[in-house]
Amino acid sequence: MKHIVSISGGSASAVAANRVLERYPTDTVLWFADTLWEDPDLHRFLRDLEQHWGRSIIRHVEGLTPLQVAEKRKIIPNQRLAPCSLVLKIEPFRRYIKAQPKPLTIHLGLDWTEMHRMEAPKRRYEELQGISVDFPLMWEPIETRPYSEVVKEWGIEIPALYKLGFPHNNCGGRCVRQGNKEWARLQQTHPERYAEVEKWEQEQQAKGGARANYAIARDQRNKQVKPVSLRQLRERRQELPIQESFEDRFACFCEY
Repeated sequence: MKHIVSISGGSASAVAANRVLERYPTDTVLWFADTLWEDPDLHRFLRDLEQHWGRSIIRHVEGLTPLQVAEKRKIIPNQRLAPCSLVLKIEPFRRYIKAQPKPLTIHLGLDWTEMHRMEAPKRRYEELQGISVDFPLMWEPIETRPYSEVVKEWGIEIPALYKLGFPHNNCGGRCVRQGNKEWARLQQTHPERYAEVEKWEQEQQAKGGARANYAIARDQRNKQVKPVSLRQLRERRQELPIQESFEDRFACFCEY
């Protein structure tokens, strides 16, 4: 039986991979999809993991960034419409596992707090003959410590985005599905990245059609949900404290 672990670049998937390597040390493959939009420190983190495990991580590059995926599809991505995860991560991973000898088990870094997310990837991959899906973070004993604390015990520095307060380590802190609080954090910590996405959004809206009325972020005040551009978010932050108007209501979940 071959075992393949999907590595996201975050601490949860690292702990999941470590569990698989401990149980199946000779039959495990590690696989990572690079969106070409990652924080440079994510790659440092992967290199440190490789050194810790004495094992190489396969790196797949589809050749597009999330914004390039959206532009090709003539959309402005948002929390409900984000084809980047499908094009850059899920479909390439599916192609990879279809080409591997069977039987094999895919291991994903979801834990007990994300049980509502387990059904979709399990169904997606197990429809392929000879493939099963497992969740190492659900193995006993359940890890109750923060995963970053576990990584620190290995002597590995946690990803830089975590130190800045981001809940994820993907796409350089600019996941198109993240909430307004994280966009505020990005604007404060990496204003050049925020400006890049804000400029792109304005250019897409200027092309007219359906894109003219869409935006990456959403305003959910007064029980109404409306598109709100990154430019509008930035201008409002200059007038109001973040905590009064910008609260995350959606998690970033681009993996699997």
